[in-house]
Amino acid sequence: MELITILSRRHRFRAFIYERAHFSADKKSIEVAVRPRKGSSAICSRCHLPAPGYDQLAERRFEFIPLWGFFVFLLYTMRRVNCRRCGIVAVEEVP
Repeated sequence: MELITILSRRHRFRAFIYERAHFSADKKSIEVAVRPRKGSSAICSRCHLPAPGYDQLAERRFEFIPLWGFFVFLLYTMRRVNCRRCGIVAVEEVP
């Protein structure tokens, strides 16, 4: 079974998809690329409601649950939203 399948079955994010997994350059950690599910809208981090996208920030590394003695990092490009309710451009809310 592949790592992506294990992650998808045991730790599922509704609006996101695990895309690919690979070892880091130093072979001490596993990096898993995550992308938004098609058709899912970003959630405003201020009012917690769906909002239209504005643009994307640089890719970030989020520490995840260690697996088999390896550190696991989720790589995700955060979206910014143009929230009309709040009247601001904010970074999307992520679980």
